[in-house]
Amino acid sequence: MLLSLLLASYYLQQVSKQGQHTAFLAADLVSSSKRLDESLLDLERSARQFRVLADESLLALYQRQWLRLSNDLADFEQQRDDAELLNIIAQLHQQLQALSLMMAEPEENQNEQLNQQFRDLAQLGHQYDQRSQSLVEELAEQLEQASQLAQQRLILSMLSLPFAATAAVLLVLVITRPLQQLRPQIARLKSGEFNQAIKVSGATEVMVIADALDDMRLRLLNLEQQKTSFIRHISHELKTPLAAIREGNELLYDNSAGPLNPQQQEITEILRDSSLRLQQLIEALLDFNLLLDTPGQVNQQPVSLKGLIEQVISSHRLSLNSRQLSTQLALQESVVVANQEQLRVIIDNLLSNAIKFSPEQGEITLGSSAQGSGVTLYIDDQGTGIDEALQQRIFQPFVQGKAAKDPRLKGSGLGLTIAKELVERQHAHLRYQRLSKGSRFLVEGLQGSEPDEK
Repeated sequence: MLLSLLLASYYLQQVSKQGQHTAFLAADLVSSSKRLDESLLDLERSARQFRVLADESLLALYQRQWLRLSNDLADFEQQRDDAELLNIIAQLHQQLQALSLMMAEPEENQNEQLNQQFRDLAQLGHQYDQRSQSLVEELAEQLEQASQLAQQRLILSMLSLPFAATAAVLLVLVITRPLQQLRPQIARLKSGEFNQAIKVSGATEVMVIADALDDMRLRLLNLEQQKTSFIRHISHELKTPLAAIREGNELLYDNSAGPLNPQQQEITEILRDSSLRLQQLIEALLDFNLLLDTPGQVNQQPVSLKGLIEQVISSHRLSLNSRQLSTQLALQESVVVANQEQLRVIIDNLLSNAIKFSPEQGEITLGSSAQGSGVTLYIDDQGTGIDEALQQRIFQPFVQGKAAKDPRLKGSGLGLTIAKELVERQHAHLRYQRLSKGSRFLVEGLQGSEPDEK
């Protein structure tokens, strides 16, 4: 019994140390990733403002931000031992040096090079985020494996002492039950669910692990909230200058400030399209953050599918006509019980997606069918479909497939994410189905209603 207790204490101490190390390392990875994203965004904004306004104070601000980012990268390089992260940091250093040379010796017609430079930096920042997330997941898996291994070793040590069978059983119940309680909670952390507190009862060592994991959960939750708040704030901040840019460009475009030559007119058209595209992206970010803060299922009422679908189609009439697309309704069930505004957004996003990837003169079908008390809504297009490797990730934020048929219709990568979230708030399910010619998105499990209940 004494040997079993000593072994149990040793195994639990090892898992406890690993749990604390995992908690602090994971929180540090997420924090550094957020700092890098913010620094890259600040650096790009100040560099672009200086290139446009040629204000020395903006140049000084850019230089301070460049130096801060360079120092942060140096700190990250000393703190990390992952080869992939170190390689990304080295590439970021190289890109920063190239940017510094470009800003120190500005040339005419250098905007595209500068845009490419910031795209490269943003791509490296995205790679850093992805690798950090992968490391957090690996740490969670390692901790889960360590917990399982500790449990297995405890059981073996109990079986090696048959003369203390009764005591061993009691020890297993006392020690392994909290470890088993930790496993689903670690799985929740791995999947990004940070709202539920991690609590177990049992040995002191196990409770130390649970406390460390809960500290990690709180820090990750706080960082996630800060990220959401940051996106919301920066989106609002971008809308004000963008509105001024659009208004000024419209005055030039309408020749209100005097006639333009053909080349100048073409430039204003490019600026007009680009500013409209930027406004759409900002509004998509705002809608996505508003969705995250919106309560769940509210204001359920009977909704006429035919009327709602016709309303959504009418709002997309210009896009449909410009691509010579036709729509067909195949509604077997015309009324459902749902939140009307949320259902409208779902249909709007799915129809927008179908328009983007439909061929010229194609047909889009919007239909429904009744299955017991549930209703299935589907939208078909005749595009090329989604690759099998991408089908599992299309509902994740900012994940996009092949380029749209019309580059002017390029999306933000949030439409399907928003649609899936809203579908789940209707207690329904959104899934993708590959057709022989095209794609189908199905909203399954909507609550049916008799037409006279409306």
